[in-house]
Amino acid sequence: MVTAREIAVTTLSQILDDGGYNNIVLSKNLSKYDKINPPEKAMVTELVNGTLRNLILIDHIIASHSKTPVKKLLIKSVLRISVYQIIFMDKVPDRAVCDEAVKLVKARGLTGLSGYVNGVLRNIIRNKEDLKLPDKTEDLAHYLSIKYSHPKWIVEYWLSFMDAESVESICKGGNVVPSMTLSINRLKTASCELERILVSEGAEVQHTDNKNALNIKGAGDIRNLESFKRGLYHIMDINAMKALDLIKLEPGESVLDLCSSPGGKSFYAAQLMKNEGEVLSLDIHEHKIGLIEQGFRRLGLSIIKAKQNDATVFCGEHEGKWDKVILDAPCSGFGVLSKKPDARYKKSMDDVRELASIQRKMLEASAKYPKVGGKLLYATCTVSSIENEDNISWFLENFPYELESDFRAFPGADGDGFYAVSLMRKDV
Repeated sequence: MVTAREIAVTTLSQILDDGGYNNIVLSKNLSKYDKINPPEKAMVTELVNGTLRNLILIDHIIASHSKTPVKKLLIKSVLRISVYQIIFMDKVPDRAVCDEAVKLVKARGLTGLSGYVNGVLRNIIRNKEDLKLPDKTEDLAHYLSIKYSHPKWIVEYWLSFMDAESVESICKGGNVVPSMTLSINRLKTASCELERILVSEGAEVQHTDNKNALNIKGAGDIRNLESFKRGLYHIMDINAMKALDLIKLEPGESVLDLCSSPGGKSFYAAQLMKNEGEVLSLDIHEHKIGLIEQGFRRLGLSIIKAKQNDATVFCGEHEGKWDKVILDAPCSGFGVLSKKPDARYKKSMDDVRELASIQRKMLEASAKYPKVGGKLLYATCTVSSIENEDNISWFLENFPYELESDFRAFPGADGDGFYAVSLMRKDV
C-alpha cells in the first residue's frame, strides 16, 4: 500500500524536477491513488504545498547540515519532505520521520544512501532549535529570501519600491495556508442558511467581513458536496470581491468581463446585479469557455454569455457599448503565491516586464469599450509596481479617463494580494 509520504515525494519530484504545475500534478496523483483516505490526501497536500512554500529555507537547512551536496533527485525530495515535517509539523515524532525516510529510500532500491539520509536528518533534528540564518544587517534581501523562501530577485524587486517592513509582510503572507472563500449565491440562499447546510456536510465555517462571503475548511473536495452541485456558491477570493465592489454593479447594467476564466468575476457580477442585465464573459482559451458555461448554469445565472476573444486586440463591436468593463489582467501572480507555491520558482524579471507589456495592450484595446461615464476596472492579483501603478499612470496619461477609486491588499490570512482601480471614461 502506497503511503502519503511516498505520493508526496513523487509529486514534489514531478513539480520541481520535471517542470509540472503544482495544482495539476497534485490533483492527478491524488486521483491516481484514489484508494487512500481523505486524511491521507490532506497529508499529501500539506506535505507538497508546505515544502514548496518553504523550499529555499529547507534547502538552506539541508546544505547547512550535509557535508556532501545532494545530487540524486529522489534523495533530494525525500530530504525536503522530511525536513518540512521536522521543522514545520508536529503530527509525527522526529524519529519516526527519520525512520520513514530511510525505509522509503531503501524501498526505492537506494539502500547505499540510506545511511546518508539518516545522518543528515538526525543532524538536523539535534540542531533544529538553533538553525542559523544569514545576517539580516549584511544583506537584507538574502535574509528575507532564505527565511521566507522567496527567490532573491523577487525580494530585491519589492525592496526597490517598498520599505523593508512591507516586503517582509508580503513574504510572510506568501507562506500562509490560504483560506477557501465561498461567494454566496444570494439568488438561491442566504448566509445563515448556507452556513447550516455546509456544517451539516462536515465543513467548518468561518465568517468574514464581507456579507457575500464565507470561509470554509475541512470539506474535502467541495465539488462532491450537494451544496456545490445545487449552485449555492462559487469559489472566489474575498479581495477579488472587494476589487469588483469598486465599480458598484447594479441590476440592469451591461458588463463586459475581458479575461473571465474561470468565471468567478462574471458570476459575482451577475449575482450583485440580481441576474438582471447583461454579462459577456470573454477568454482567449476556447476550452475554458465551456467551463465558464458550466459554472453559470450550475449557479442559475441566465444573464451571462461566454465567447472566445483575445483581449489584446481591439474589437469594434464593443466600442462605447458597456456600462462596466472588467479587465482582471494576466499577471505575475505575486499575490497568490500561497495558493500557487511553485510559481515563485518559475518566473523571472523578464516575465514581469513581458506581462506588463501585454497588460498595456489590453488596456489600450479596452479603453473604448465603456460608454462615456462608464467604468473600466483594472485588476491584478500581484504586488508589482511595473504591472500596477506604472501601467495605470501610463494609461491615465494617454487615454481620457480619471481614477475614481482604488484598492490594494497584501497577501495573507485575510485573502490574496490584490490591486484594483476603477477608472471612469470621460467625454472628449
